[in-house]
Amino acid sequence: MGQVPGGAMFIHSKGYTVLQHNSQDLEELRAAMHGHIHGDESKAKGISKSIRSHAYNVEFLNANPAPIVIADKALPGYSNYFIGNDPSKWATECRTFQGITVQNLYPNIDLRYYTDEGLLKYDLIVKPGADLSKVAMRYNGVEKLEIRNKILNVKTSVGDLQELEPFTYQSTEKGRKQVPNKYVIKNNIVRFDIKDYDKRSNLIIDPTWIFTSYAGGNPAANWGFTATYGPDGSMFGGGIVQGQGFPVSTGAIQSIFAGGDWDIGVIKLSPDGSTRMYATYIGGRGIEQPHSLVVDQQGNLVIAGRTNSAEYPTTGAVGTIGPGGGYDIVVTKLVPHTIVISANKIFFCINHLTFYRIRVMSPFLTALVPSVNSTSKVYTYTSIG
Repeated sequence: MGQVPGGAMFIHSKGYTVLQHNSQDLEELRAAMHGHIHGDESKAKGISKSIRSHAYNVEFLNANPAPIVIADKALPGYSNYFIGNDPSKWATECRTFQGITVQNLYPNIDLRYYTDEGLLKYDLIVKPGADLSKVAMRYNGVEKLEIRNKILNVKTSVGDLQELEPFTYQSTEKGRKQVPNKYVIKNNIVRFDIKDYDKRSNLIIDPTWIFTSYAGGNPAANWGFTATYGPDGSMFGGGIVQGQGFPVSTGAIQSIFAGGDWDIGVIKLSPDGSTRMYATYIGGRGIEQPHSLVVDQQGNLVIAGRTNSAEYPTTGAVGTIGPGGGYDIVVTKLVPHTIVISANKIFFCINHLTFYRIRVMSPFLTALVPSVNSTSKVYTYTSIG
């Protein structure tokens, strides 16, 4: 997935999907949520905002169904995704790359996605022996396709996207030689019209996307909650992140945000702050918040926070302790390199009438003994040894 202004771009085997959000809706949601996240969750639950979005697919017709995909220009560090309580759907040590090449999308034609000075781009690399007429891109889910001043304009229900006139060239001993090229549209299928070029050398077709109706940046909202440092001076930061998923349908989309879908986001930076060592996302379908980070002498991170997600990720035999309900305390331990969630979820309901306090005597718990006084219920845990 790649971020685009006001949305996201998802690359898949047949092409790519663009998801756009209405920028005004996003800004209103952020304004409504800001100030409530750290306060009374009953106010956050009361927030209901309709988000207008649009998704469309671009499919390369009759392309290779099993091309070779190569990623390059890896960024330092990696990301982990512990979303939900099904370990088969977790993802660990995911690298981030600045470029992706799809080899032999068509015979002797490669496709490369990359970023350049903040713009999302793709190149079609046409090698000797290729048949350029085979390249055809079908736009599914758009409201209208049209060419304006040699620019491809993609109209959606929440704004327009423009693909600039494709800069097309061949490399020669004297440098780049530009080759005339233009878009041709028929039945929502886009092709390139190139009359003359040297078929003995590579031809590069280089369009650029521009989102014309958006002023915002990354649509995911982020708030910092807590931070600490490791024994080697590395820095850990914890907060909440609002992400987005792959759209299940094309065309106009409208969803209702009702205060959920906030996951814990944790990042580790090198001692000099120049390198991201890893970023980890943890959560379920509700709201998660990290309230304290502790790092032991081995560099293992312990996250203490709370959740109202029934499917918060847990491991081990202990798993969930207590009846659960409402917002519950969670304790999660991340071990670097092996990436194993080694602590458990501890369920205690917090509401306006009863306050539940935890007293943990050992990380290995075998007994749950309630003790009640006038103001709280105290659960004391006994150790196995």
